[in-house]
Amino acid sequence: MIPATMQAIQLDGPRKIRLVEVPVPKPGPFEVLCRVETTTICGTDPHIINGDFPGFWPPAFPFIPGHEWAGVVVESNEISEGFGYSVGDRVCGISHSGCGYCEMCLSGRYNLCLNYGREDLGHHQYGHTTQGAYAQYMLTTIKAIDHIPDEMDFNVAAMMDPLSIALHMVQRSGLKAGEDILINGTGPQGLFSIVLARHMGAGKVIASGSGFRLKVAERLGAIPIDYRTEDVVERTRELTGGRGAKRVLECAGTPAGIRNAIDAVAKGGRVSMVGIPPEGDVVLPVKRIVLEEIDVVGDRANPNTLRQAISLTQENDLDLARFVTHEFPLREFEKGLDIFENRRENSLKVAIKPNL
Repeated sequence: MIPATMQAIQLDGPRKIRLVEVPVPKPGPFEVLCRVETTTICGTDPHIINGDFPGFWPPAFPFIPGHEWAGVVVESNEISEGFGYSVGDRVCGISHSGCGYCEMCLSGRYNLCLNYGREDLGHHQYGHTTQGAYAQYMLTTIKAIDHIPDEMDFNVAAMMDPLSIALHMVQRSGLKAGEDILINGTGPQGLFSIVLARHMGAGKVIASGSGFRLKVAERLGAIPIDYRTEDVVERTRELTGGRGAKRVLECAGTPAGIRNAIDAVAKGGRVSMVGIPPEGDVVLPVKRIVLEEIDVVGDRANPNTLRQAISLTQENDLDLARFVTHEFPLREFEKGLDIFENRRENSLKVAIKPNL
C-alpha cells in the first residue's frame, strides 16, 4: 500500500537542508510513481545545494534535489502500461526529459529542449528544475526511465545516469579503435570514461588526476599523470610520440584543466567537455584551435544513451558495484554528502537508500 506521505531531503535555500515529510505525488498520463531504492550523489548536487546556480538550479525553493536513481514502479496507469511500464517493474532514471515537440526534441536532442525549464510545456530536469530523487518515492515521466535487468543491483542501476553521460561524452569525442585518449579528471565521470574508452577499443588511455582517485584510474588500466607534480601536456606528448592525444575528455571543469585539455590534444583532434567551471568562463587558445583544426565540443547529459549504458554494463560485466564506497539512509544524507564533497575515506560514489 502506498502511503499518503513520504520522507524527502528538502532544500529551503542554499545549504539549508532538512529531512521533511511531504505528500506522495500522484502519477498522471505518461507517468509512473516509483519507490526509490538508491540515489547516488552526483558531483552537480553539492553545487545545487550550495546555491552555485541561483534561480536556475533550482529555479525556486523549497526543492528536492537528486537525479541518479533506481527503484521499482509502484503505481502506473493505462497509458504508461501501454508503453510497457507496470507495477513491479525495476527501472532506473535520467534527469532530462524534453517537451517532445520542439525542433531539438524532434531531432533527438531533447537534452537541448527549446522549452527548457518550462514544466508547463512538458520539460523536466529532475533534481535540477523539477523535484528529484532524494525521497522515498519518485514521480517521473516514462520518457526519463528504462527497464533494468532483474540481476542488476539497484546501486549499479542508479549509476546508469552518470555512466550514460560518460558514454555520450566518449561518443561525442569521435573515439576510434586504437586512438590515444587523455581523460582529464578522475572523479566518477573520469573513471567511468576510462572503463568505457578501454571497452571501446582505445589505444593508450591516459588519465590526469591526483590522490586516491588517480590510483583507482591506474587500477582501471589508465596511464596515470599526477597534475600536482607533473606537467600534463608535456607528459601526454611524451606518451604519444610528441603528437598529443587524438581525443581528450575534459571532466575536471577547472580553468587549468580545460587549458591542459586543449594544449594536450593532437592536431586535428577533438576535446569533448563535460566539466562546467563554477566561476565563469575560461579563455581559450583560439589561434591554435583554428590553425590546428581542433574540435571542441560540449556534452550535456545523456540523450539516447541510457539503454546503451545498461546493455554495456550487463553484457560486458563492467563491475560498477566497486565504485560505490559508502551507503547511508536518507536520515544520514548530510553525513554522506560531507564524505562525498570532501573526498573523505577514499570515497567515490556515495549511495543514499531512501527506504532503508
